[in-house]
Amino acid sequence: MKINIPGQIVAGNYQVVLKAFSEEYYDGTDERDAILFDITVNQFHDMQIWIDETVESQIKTTAPGRTVRYLLNVTNNGNVPDIPTLHNHTKSGDEWNPTPDMGSLSKWNIEFAMVEDFDTELPREIPCTVLGVGEAAPEYGCAYHDDGTWSLAEMPAYTTVQIVVIVDISPTATLANREIGIKVLSNYGSSPNGDTDETPSWADSCTIDSDNDGVLDNVYPCDTNEQVLRIRLRAPDLEITNYQIDSDNRDAPVGEMIPVVVEIANTGNVHATDINIVLCEDETEDNLRNNICSEENIAYRQVIGAIMPPDDSGSSEPVKITLLYPVTAGNHDVQVIVDPGNLIIEANENNNRKNIGELSSENGWLDVAFEVAGEWSVPTMILLLTIALMAVAGMV
Repeated sequence: MKINIPGQIVAGNYQVVLKAFSEEYYDGTDERDAILFDITVNQFHDMQIWIDETVESQIKTTAPGRTVRYLLNVTNNGNVPDIPTLHNHTKSGDEWNPTPDMGSLSKWNIEFAMVEDFDTELPREIPCTVLGVGEAAPEYGCAYHDDGTWSLAEMPAYTTVQIVVIVDISPTATLANREIGIKVLSNYGSSPNGDTDETPSWADSCTIDSDNDGVLDNVYPCDTNEQVLRIRLRAPDLEITNYQIDSDNRDAPVGEMIPVVVEIANTGNVHATDINIVLCEDETEDNLRNNICSEENIAYRQVIGAIMPPDDSGSSEPVKITLLYPVTAGNHDVQVIVDPGNLIIEANENNNRKNIGELSSENGWLDVAFEVAGEWSVPTMILLLTIALMAVAGMV
């Protein structure tokens, strides 16, 4: 005789009764014999973390300074309730660190949150409860403990919850492909006496693709406690590499133009489009530190459709453009700024400005004086004529 145990059954003691009945009629019970089988289903622990590829992607493309979110599923595939914990891992060279840490991504930050009403039109992200020293974890949701551990509330056997992995990328992150590993651990520890397939090593993970050929290194049975997340950092990096002004042409008569030749390169790994370049005069230091030029201080503006990144050989030709500075009376401190206001997300926002020095009108402060005098001369003449006419009218 063979007794098949269901695939999803909670741990405990069970009884199976096998009874024999007679085909002959008998006044009373027709049961002739019974055999009792005592069956014990041992505890089985198996926490799993996985991505549903119909709603989420393992690979995301973003830029430094951005935040990305991954929707993951955590399943208690064991036959007893479990309280799982969540941990983030990084790589040292080509090997995954068995100890949770941020490694070379120390300026990055990772947090977790729960997702409620996932199967509705309005799913909600619920932050984890932050616990103080000695505080107990809540009965529902997730918690961040004072020792830096993230935990989920107790999960009944054979249940699944949705979590969000929130990755804050450092603004100074290098433009490259990065991998982050998320591990879920059972409250009962690792194999052989705890989680059935969990080991400290990542070499047996079900989500490892070491050669990036799109084919996973391991097939089931493998470690289902780990999920690799891939982030591709892509961003342009606009840089003013050079500028030229004729040394004999830094002043000119009011109303004329002074040509300023500017070279701009894109040293990032993706193209930039609709790039504004301005000549900014007499702007405040606070605004300049943030690459901001007030509209009233923009002397000249030009827009470039696109600047491509370096090719596969790593070389690129800077774009050379000529900006025309319209001369106004006086001496003016002029800056050339690419992408004023930092509207384009770049790998480095600190190389978008050059101080090209002072540009002035031909007579400097004298032109300002003449301009002021000119502004006042016409109203003064009108006033004098008005007074004269009133005097004549009075005499008449």
